[in-house]
Amino acid sequence: MDEKLKNLRVRMTDTKAVTFDHRHKNRVRTSLKNNAPTKQGFLKVIQERFPAFLTYIVLLVMLSGTGLFASIEMGILSHESKTAEMKQQVTPSKEELYTNISQSLESIDSENDREQVRAFTESYLTNFDNWRISDMNADYKNHNAILAQGRITEGFFDKTTFSIWLEPDTGLPLEFVIRNQESSVLEEFQLSRDTVAKSYKQK
Repeated sequence: MDEKLKNLRVRMTDTKAVTFDHRHKNRVRTSLKNNAPTKQGFLKVIQERFPAFLTYIVLLVMLSGTGLFASIEMGILSHESKTAEMKQQVTPSKEELYTNISQSLESIDSENDREQVRAFTESYLTNFDNWRISDMNADYKNHNAILAQGRITEGFFDKTTFSIWLEPDTGLPLEFVIRNQESSVLEEFQLSRDTVAKSYKQK
């Protein structure tokens, strides 16, 4: 056994026993050539696949645009459009709103209701410095309304606030509330249901 190991060691250390001719060199070159990626091959792949990627992107953009256009035409986006239109609605001046309120009194059938609205209007809305239009799209019992709010600065009612909800098209006062500094209700008025229903039917 020792003799065999000795012979093997001699052969490994003997450079003449190792042969590496041109056939081995060619085999190595071929393997390296086949396995190493070349710059030319990479560019070729890009050139072949880029038109397909570009086509997919163009088709995606066209389909998105067509879908959006179809949604608008079919009214799917109409809710958003209406919301935008409401936001862009022009706020009337206080003078115009006051005129509409005065003219709407004629449509109130009840004499008692008409007098209460007239008294409130003449007492608190004639001075335009004491109130403002706070919300053009306020909700009043699931209907759109204009909300105006202000302060009463006279006598015993000093620093008292009021709110009034108006029907947007006619200016008809639907309800008004007067509150003290602690937000407790001092006076409240609601137009009769029949008058309100009649107003909505005339729209």
